[in-house]
Amino acid sequence: MALSFVARLRRAAARAAALGALLALASACDDGRGDPPPLAPQPGALDVAVSGLPGGATPNVTVLGPGGFSRTLTASQTLEQLAPGPYTVTAAPVTVGESVYRATVAAAGGSGTPSAGALAVQVRSGATAAVTATYSLLQLALELVASGLSNPVHLASPTGGARLFVVEQPGRVRVVRNGQLLATPFLDIAARVRSGGEEGLLSVAFDPAFATNGFFYVYFTNTAGDIAVERYSAPAGADVASPTPTSVLTIPHPTFGNHNGGLLAFGPDGMLYLGTGDGGGGGDPFGNARNLASLLGKLLRLDVRTLPYTVPPTNPFVGQAGRRGEIWAYGLRNPWRFDFDTPGGAASGAMLYVADVGQGAWEEVNVAPAGSGGLNYGWNTMEGTHCYPADVACNVAGLHLPAIEYDHGQGCSITGGYVYRGAALPELAGHYFYSDYCGGWLASMTGNAAGNYTTRRWDVPNVGNVTSFGEDAAGELYLLSAAGTVHRLVRR
Repeated sequence: MALSFVARLRRAAARAAALGALLALASACDDGRGDPPPLAPQPGALDVAVSGLPGGATPNVTVLGPGGFSRTLTASQTLEQLAPGPYTVTAAPVTVGESVYRATVAAAGGSGTPSAGALAVQVRSGATAAVTATYSLLQLALELVASGLSNPVHLASPTGGARLFVVEQPGRVRVVRNGQLLATPFLDIAARVRSGGEEGLLSVAFDPAFATNGFFYVYFTNTAGDIAVERYSAPAGADVASPTPTSVLTIPHPTFGNHNGGLLAFGPDGMLYLGTGDGGGGGDPFGNARNLASLLGKLLRLDVRTLPYTVPPTNPFVGQAGRRGEIWAYGLRNPWRFDFDTPGGAASGAMLYVADVGQGAWEEVNVAPAGSGGLNYGWNTMEGTHCYPADVACNVAGLHLPAIEYDHGQGCSITGGYVYRGAALPELAGHYFYSDYCGGWLASMTGNAAGNYTTRRWDVPNVGNVTSFGEDAAGELYLLSAAGTVHRLVRR
């Protein structure tokens, strides 16, 4: 018993000594730095698979990631040796001939929610993330918004407003609220308007400060046949305006009832612009468009912050003898709609689009920087890019020639529209839309940095004689027809 007890004590002592040695060794290995560092993150990878474009078409896919990483892909590709972290894959629209393809970007395998054009994806250490960019042909449709109107010729909305205001040529402005055409006009001046042919109430423009001052302006031919611009007012949120006008400008328009122009709009500089016709008659018989002493055949620029209006000192002909200071540009035949495009909402870089109705052969769209005053758009020296008359040689020096034109085999009278800047169809950003009164088709044009423009026709139903376009406060576009309808441009 005694020997057995002693033996057990010796074995216990040996185990204690061994444990002490292990603890001493561990203590010796601990140099004060704590736990050993974790393993360094391993690079990851991102596989981007592109599909849906016709053969020969090049996708436009951009990948952005940590540390300023940026890569543009023109085909399916696996990006390797990527730092782990969040990445964004963006697939921009691609134009092939006259067709526009839009992309949906999704995580491979169907996880997550597909996104139109862009997707955030996480690249993890030592793993491969995968996304697909699937292109499909963009197709448009026309959604009926209102009907039963009397020859609608313009549509506008005040900044930030939800209502649509539709101009009827006989002399009324109607309201579309929450998808319903209200029975009572917002403004009715039919008794003071000469309407018919190219005459009538032709447009409305809301003051940039309409929400606070309630001012809006109308352009019409009065009962004497002259061009008249008047200001009216409406209480905030009211669906009926005060009928009391304040005259802004009257332009004599004797002899002929056609070529009245008809659009007024505020530019990105806050000034009010008016597009006037040349006074009518074939070929501008009185030479009004080129005559800088006449306000006909011009684009005018007025400061209407107080009335009577003042002429902005930056207008190109201010203080010049025999030239009207109100003139911003000249050489126009019958501008049927113009538009200021402000990419990103900034006045800097704004462009001016002017659709000018031709004489008997060519229709045109002119494009110029919005701040370029004093331009001569060529009428009646030129019709489109062609001498007028066609059998007479002409000097084009100093003329601003059209960006695009089309002949009368495709229509008879251009209907100018707007550059799309809405949110519903982002792949159409920068497309200027236009139509033709006789042709009834829908077309758009886009340009590059070199000033070269391409056009395309859209497969939408023909709504008849297209009288005008409209734009709401959100930048969505509308098509108006002589059949009394208003349609919104939507995705099919």
